[in-house]
Amino acid sequence: MKIALAFLLGAIAAALWSLVRTRRHIRDLASAIDTAAARDYKARAAELDHERSKIDAIVESVEDGLIVLDRTHAIVHINEVAAAILVLDAGPGVVLDALAEHNPHVARLLAAQRNSASGLDAPAEFKVFLRGRDHTYISRELKWTGRSMEPLGTILLLQDVTFIRDQERQRTNLIATLSHELKTPLTSLALGAELMAESARGDATDRQRELLETIRNDIGRLTTIANNLLDASRTSVARIGVERRAILLDHVIGEVCRPLALQAEEKSITLEVVAPGSPIPIWGDPIKLPWVITNLVGNSLRYTPAGGRITIELKRDGQIARTIVTDTGRGIAPELMPRIFEPYAQFPGADAAMGSAGLGLYIAKEIVEAHNGRIFARSSNGHGTMFTIEIPIREEALGQDPDR
Repeated sequence: MKIALAFLLGAIAAALWSLVRTRRHIRDLASAIDTAAARDYKARAAELDHERSKIDAIVESVEDGLIVLDRTHAIVHINEVAAAILVLDAGPGVVLDALAEHNPHVARLLAAQRNSASGLDAPAEFKVFLRGRDHTYISRELKWTGRSMEPLGTILLLQDVTFIRDQERQRTNLIATLSHELKTPLTSLALGAELMAESARGDATDRQRELLETIRNDIGRLTTIANNLLDASRTSVARIGVERRAILLDHVIGEVCRPLALQAEEKSITLEVVAPGSPIPIWGDPIKLPWVITNLVGNSLRYTPAGGRITIELKRDGQIARTIVTDTGRGIAPELMPRIFEPYAQFPGADAAMGSAGLGLYIAKEIVEAHNGRIFARSSNGHGTMFTIEIPIREEALGQDPDR
């Protein structure tokens, strides 16, 4: 009996000890699980903080203003650039529309967005007064969606276009000034040419009549260009417009070079025209395009000494009509080449000494680009200059009446 009781007590003690050990094991296991969960939570939190700081750094590094809005138009994030543009000191949770009543910059932004005719994703332009002057910004409104493309809000991107608008205003003022400066002397020249034609009607030689007719035609072209420039200066974007007509470029260049050949002969300069046997049809302006060729050849005549040579080569290269004007003049210094197409460009010992305003190449570039073409130059001191004009060929212009 004592042996059985002792055995029972031993079994109970063993069971209790096993229970205690089991409880300790469970407690240790639970503690370990809690520690692992805590470590995982801390690791995930650290990862989220790292990603958040990385996103914040990216947003703040954007040179444009950036505002993230939720579906209620409340601010989720705004970078320092946008806060400076809108003179805003508001954090997340503030509804942007509620700030318009006391913030004129926000009011201008929202008004520009409402007035944008194209709706979402279309740029809206607005002006604000910052740092002592007016600044112009374009606001672009982009959709903000989740992974399943559900709408979460919008992103506003504010881009500074002040410099671009300043350049456009300068161009407008330049073209307006140019047109006014041209019109007054052209009127006098037209009257003088008419008087010369009347006085020399009976006694003029064939060559004198040809020169007078050339003068009258050139005055007419310049007057048309001056009037078009004045019209362009009244528009918001002052670009030189061109009339699209079916013309043959080889025919145009041939007509332009007749009076220029007389000038070259007077200066003892050889003027040669090299053209293919087949016609080169383009859509072009029959007044402004000849003016470009006249300007380029006129520059070559001005800077090429007696005994020199000027070549006008016209050729086809696929669907491109290429006109190359080459001279054996004194050339242009390499450091001046990047500026030759700028308005009012003046170079030592060149245009400035001859009374030119330095606008010819600028206008020529505008006209060529209006034809969907391009113009560029190569030159070096003492080795002449080569100007190249490239304009798309339009085969459909063949067979059409160029005078229609």
